[in-house]
Amino acid sequence: MAHSITFGSNWLRIEATAVFGPGRATIARRFARQVLALPEVESLELEPSRGYALIRHRTRKGNVDAFRRRLAAAVGADDEALTERDLPQWPADSPVTLHRHDGLISLFRIGSADVGWLELRHPLLKGDVRCLRNIEAALGALDAVRHISGHAASGTIRIRYDSDSLKPLPLIRIAERFLSTETMLRVPEPTAVDFRVANASVGLGAVGELMLPLATPVAAGLLVANNLKVLQDAGKQLGRGKLGVPVFHTALLACSIATGQVLAYALTEWSLRYWQQNWRKQLVRETRALLEDSLPIPAQTVRVGADGTESLVAPTDLHTGERVKVPAPRVIPVDGVVLAGQALVQETSLRGSQGPVRKIPGDEVLAGSVVVSGSLDIEVVRIGAETRAASLSRSVLDTATRMPSDQAMRRKAEDLADRAVLPTLATAGMGWAAGDLITAGAILHQDWVSGPGMALPMQALRDMRLALHSGALLKSASALTRLKDSDFLVIDGDLPGLLDPQLELAEVASQVPDTDAILRYAAGAGLFLGDERAEALARSCVQRRLVVRRPELLSLEADAVEVRSGRHTVSLTGALSHSKAVTAPLRMRIDGTDVAELRFTYSRLPRATQTLARLRALGMQQIFVVSSRPDDEAAELARRLGADLSGGGLNPEQKIRFLQGLKKRGVHATVVGDFGKEPATASEAYVAIGLGSQIAEGGPCDIAILGESLDPLVALMELAQGHDANVVSACRMAAIPNLLCIAGAFAGLLNGITSGIIANLGVMNVDRRMRADLQMAKVCRVPVLR
Repeated sequence: MAHSITFGSNWLRIEATAVFGPGRATIARRFARQVLALPEVESLELEPSRGYALIRHRTRKGNVDAFRRRLAAAVGADDEALTERDLPQWPADSPVTLHRHDGLISLFRIGSADVGWLELRHPLLKGDVRCLRNIEAALGALDAVRHISGHAASGTIRIRYDSDSLKPLPLIRIAERFLSTETMLRVPEPTAVDFRVANASVGLGAVGELMLPLATPVAAGLLVANNLKVLQDAGKQLGRGKLGVPVFHTALLACSIATGQVLAYALTEWSLRYWQQNWRKQLVRETRALLEDSLPIPAQTVRVGADGTESLVAPTDLHTGERVKVPAPRVIPVDGVVLAGQALVQETSLRGSQGPVRKIPGDEVLAGSVVVSGSLDIEVVRIGAETRAASLSRSVLDTATRMPSDQAMRRKAEDLADRAVLPTLATAGMGWAAGDLITAGAILHQDWVSGPGMALPMQALRDMRLALHSGALLKSASALTRLKDSDFLVIDGDLPGLLDPQLELAEVASQVPDTDAILRYAAGAGLFLGDERAEALARSCVQRRLVVRRPELLSLEADAVEVRSGRHTVSLTGALSHSKAVTAPLRMRIDGTDVAELRFTYSRLPRATQTLARLRALGMQQIFVVSSRPDDEAAELARRLGADLSGGGLNPEQKIRFLQGLKKRGVHATVVGDFGKEPATASEAYVAIGLGSQIAEGGPCDIAILGESLDPLVALMELAQGHDANVVSACRMAAIPNLLCIAGAFAGLLNGITSGIIANLGVMNVDRRMRADLQMAKVCRVPVLR
């Protein structure tokens, strides 16, 4: 069964992918029940991604062999194993450590479980104030809990409870539900940056500089040995006639050793590692914030019993078919169906709808969407990991986790840093000629390398947040960079809804001569309509350059909305007609008096036509429609959409050959299609943008449009065009400190150490700029109309 078994005095490690690997959750859980039945076992760690189990036990020295024999006998003996209830629940294929304390098996390390007192610890809680507060709220709602306090610094929760009415196990299981959610959506910590050689180099360099000069050659030798790969890369670059970062570092190392400034180089190398570690930690924090802000799940919700009684419960306690009540302004905790009530719901990050959407009985709602106005009674359909929000969160996590190892991003950072190499080397040469090697060394201690490596992943995360606000999910960190380089758009003409028209305001039949004022009041009240009429009214105001202010909502009914706008009460009445030929008007009243009738019509051109026209204005030079329809129908579709060319009668294999032909000709094609149905097509696209089934999770696309419209393409194109400019602008924040390094070196005021300190101020400026941009993205929302 086991591929290998290794052991020490108090631990035993079993590597067996067939038992502990991905997809083996049931087998691993059975193994846990068998092993933890032995009282000597203190903890069991399961790591599915690496296929091993680590058992830690407390056994007297002379009894270790006897324990191992009992352990071997326990594996496979279900009659003596623990029951399912004895073990906590955890997400399948997630790493987990199970701890034992006085017969209790938990995901927490239980510090103490005295009568009436309980102390729980877990590394996931360190620094995670939100999760601690959620656990405090859930446990604090229990009558038997007297006091609870969480400590983020140590990841500890202390609970005081009435031991006569409550046992510790239920408390532990309630708290573990939040751990399971955290594990499911946990941003994995990136690979730690290795500081060992850097620390040793700094230590030896400092000793050599201050106390023992013989330590300096040792530090120099250590630096050379640690940079052998850099020296080799520098030689290869020089052989190709290129000057890049390896050549720069080689010149800096040689100059530092020649002038005896080994400590200065060691400090520079240490600072490079520090900034790399810094942006990786920042990536974890910002990814967690992105999930919490864009795809939030509440700690508690109101469950409505069969007899109508209401109780606060954690979303993980709900089951399919149960009923929850969600008033404004609360987050919907489950995927479900509206049973009663009506409300406006903001669900841009889940469906791509740009404004709030009205929900009535029979409509589907999604976990993570926010009830803006009104109240809903919802029947639970899916919870936890099965919701669409969890699926999107897994995609966000996957993209963010791959950023530190993303080769395209790394090459981009190197290219940006390479731009500064030649000017820096040339300036250092001038400093050598005008002064000496110490002057050249002070100039070379500029830092243009850390900025791009930090700015690119932070910019990618910022773009992910803004794309979600626009109704699109970035599944590749380099997708926007490639989209900027693409000027050929291929649209799958078999996508549904390409010819759907757009609702427009046709006429304002008003008894008041000031039509602009009527339109402003109507558009303000229309913000609460929650359908396409709100967009039509807002679009008319944009065209007339009218400013619309959000009024106060007074009432929200099935066919009417009433608001307070300044000193006036404004109401709109009229049901939305779903006919594409005849549309019902909206009757408008101000202070109880009928003042206007707003009439709508559907445009003759498809809504997608305007989207493609805006893409063309942003630089998309050619638009091609491919379809399985006959040639004449595909040509008509392309004409109505405003595309340049079309190809009909193409099956999936022929579409792939068409894209392969574009690739051979060097055309960077962006393809919009349903890659859930035709996954092989995505691999032939320069940028694959999914629209249709199964796009959120597991699809092969680079970008997933979450709604049914092509509208987010415009926002994506704008983000793509601003991506590189934002990164370069952030990197330029290091310019002034680096220029000070040059000026100070020529003036003879700086050496390698002082120049390096000033250069780090430049990197701090880049870091500060990217943090500010990320903060701005948190409060930025794409308006209903752009």
